[in-house]
Amino acid sequence: MVLLPLTFVAQLNEDFSDGNFTSNPQWNGDVTNFIVNSSNELQLNAPSVSDVSFLSTETGILDFSDTIVWNFRMNMLFSPSSNNTGRFYLVSNFEDLKGSLNGYYIRIGESGAVDKIKLYRQDGVSSSSDELICTGSFGAYGANPNARIRVLRDIAGNWLIESDSTGGTNYTIEGGGSDATYQYSKYSGIWCKYTSSNSAKFIFDDISIEANVIIDNSPPSVVSATVTGSNLIDLVFNEQVTSSVENISNYFLSAGNGEPLIVINNSNVFQLMFNSPFLAGDNYSLDISNIEDLSNNTLDTTIGIIVPDTAIESEIIVNEILFDPYTGGSDYVELYNNSSKNIDLFGYMIANFDEGIDNHKNIEKHFILEPNNYVLFTEDSAATAAAYLNRDALVFIEMDLPTFTNDSSTVYVLNPDSLVLDYFSYNDDMHFNLINDVEGVSLERINATLITNDASNWHSAAESVGWGTPGLENSQNFSGITSNFFFNVDTPVFSPDNDGFEDVAIFSYEMNSPGYVANLVVYDHTGRLITRLLENELLSSSGSTSWDGTLENGEKARIGIYLLYFEAFDLDGNVYPVKKTITLKGRL
Repeated sequence: MVLLPLTFVAQLNEDFSDGNFTSNPQWNGDVTNFIVNSSNELQLNAPSVSDVSFLSTETGILDFSDTIVWNFRMNMLFSPSSNNTGRFYLVSNFEDLKGSLNGYYIRIGESGAVDKIKLYRQDGVSSSSDELICTGSFGAYGANPNARIRVLRDIAGNWLIESDSTGGTNYTIEGGGSDATYQYSKYSGIWCKYTSSNSAKFIFDDISIEANVIIDNSPPSVVSATVTGSNLIDLVFNEQVTSSVENISNYFLSAGNGEPLIVINNSNVFQLMFNSPFLAGDNYSLDISNIEDLSNNTLDTTIGIIVPDTAIESEIIVNEILFDPYTGGSDYVELYNNSSKNIDLFGYMIANFDEGIDNHKNIEKHFILEPNNYVLFTEDSAATAAAYLNRDALVFIEMDLPTFTNDSSTVYVLNPDSLVLDYFSYNDDMHFNLINDVEGVSLERINATLITNDASNWHSAAESVGWGTPGLENSQNFSGITSNFFFNVDTPVFSPDNDGFEDVAIFSYEMNSPGYVANLVVYDHTGRLITRLLENELLSSSGSTSWDGTLENGEKARIGIYLLYFEAFDLDGNVYPVKKTITLKGRL
């Protein structure tokens, strides 16, 4: 769950020794078809007809981030078959075990003399196609089975089934399987399918659950609301919600759209279909009310809906590319929205050149790229985030990319109609000449308004930002307005005594073009070199550095006035020297 809910260790212990199943805990369902017999066991006592009866009890929301253990005894006073079979629902997201639900159950009963314990996953309405997770090893349940069963599930979704076919506690491993499809549950229960002769021959007892239970007092929230078609909106919530989500009267869209025609549940993505098509570029408001989670918390909110537009040439542009990553890393391509449109990148493509535009890779995620914003595509988001500290991983999209060789290639961006929006032909000679090893160094676009395939509009990312800025404004970004060169001492006086006030000296700079390399050296009043703060470092368009008041040997500098010598130079031989002073003081 996205929330940080309170959890506690709880045990459901039900042996029916109180003579009822209507309280402590309360069981609901076909209550008139069950009794607590004279042996204090829960027993089916239904009319003599072929039918299905169930009881379920609320367990609270089980915490699937820890181990869960179920225990129960199931006794059938007959030989099970496909028409006379029993289930114990370990988990269910709904109370009605005869309706549509998501969960897991243990089953005993099938055609044939040899019968085994089986674990199934149910997706929606139960049918013969329920997913079999595992089958027990022992066929000891073909006649009058009286089994005590224990089921364990761990955090990874691994299941273990143990049983004692005599009803005791001498457990034997039956089998196991792996399935982590469902992470939410609120109910457990029993389910009996029978013919008229067996309508009173199912017995259950000693039911217990050991698990952490989540106490959820917060309403659900909308994680995303995406326009996915001309009249479709897909909603995703942060937690499991009830069938209230499918009630059309719980939604109202502005601009005359009103309630949706239908709400379709597609694996917990809820698609709202409206009567009228949306207009590209419009913004709507969607009122959402009475949406309940499994703890009956209710969501009432209004959210904004952005109707995306389709990009045309030069509205989505290549802004940064890494084609020679660090060992173990990944190439990346960064795009920039150079328009005033909100653009959904689903269905757009990235390609390269191989005797024509080739190796198209589709973007398979809905992502609204807003005006003047960035998105980054990489095959390994974790590796890219780890390699570059100056990055915005929230705009990373992990996907297969075409091959971009280390020497030269061309990256293409196409819209869903295969219109080329932008392309960039790079080669490794475009990197800054003074960089000895360009592995892990990206090429950054300097100006979004200038021609893409102008080599002078690209430059190696600055060393001062870690050789790349995936998802962020480029370190070599310059607008059409040329700023003045400057170097500034932001803290003319500092006192490195760790008192929380002016402990560090801060220096800032701004360059008027890319490609400057800088040195920053500190001298004392006699002209002796104290420390080097920058040494042949490739600068970004603007930035800062600091001095903590220590010497090159790690010792603390003395109180006094120090000379700062900042020198920036480019490949054309232009040198810009600046001399400033700074005062290091101590406590009185």
